[in-house]
Amino acid sequence: DWKSAKQSIFATSSVEAEYIAAFDASNEAVWVRKFIYGLGVVPIIEEPISMYCYNTRAIAIANESGITKGARHFRAKVHYLREVFEYGDVKLEKVHTYDNLANPFTKALVFPKHSEHTRNIEMLPASSLT
Repeated sequence: DWKSAKQSIFATSSVEAEYIAAFDASNEAVWVRKFIYGLGVVPIIEEPISMYCYNTRAIAIANESGITKGARHFRAKVHYLREVFEYGDVKLEKVHTYDNLANPFTKALVFPKHSEHTRNIEMLPASSLT
C-alpha cells in the first residue's frame, strides 16, 4: 500500500527530509516485520525489506559510521536507521529520481511520466470508479 503524509518535523534540507522519510519508513517496516512474525503464520522473514531513496547523500549518511557534519542535528534517527540496517531488517537502495514512483505526489510531471507512475502504483482516475 502507498502512503502520503506530511512529515511531523521541519527539515532544513532535502537530504534531511529524505533521511527523516527513510527513518519513518524503517520504523513502519520493522513494526510490520515483527507483527507478521508474531502472528506465527509465516516463518521469520530473513531478507531485509528494501526501501528506495533517490537522495544519494541521505543514503551515504545512513551507511557511514559515526556522526557526519551534515547529520549531527538528527543524531537519534541516524543511529536507529543504522541499527536496523545492521540487524538486516531494512536496506536502503538508490532509485533514480526519474523512476521514483512517489513523484506524482510531490512534483509536477510531464503527462506520459505521470501516467506511467500512476499506472504502476495502480492509481485510477476517479472517473473510472463509476
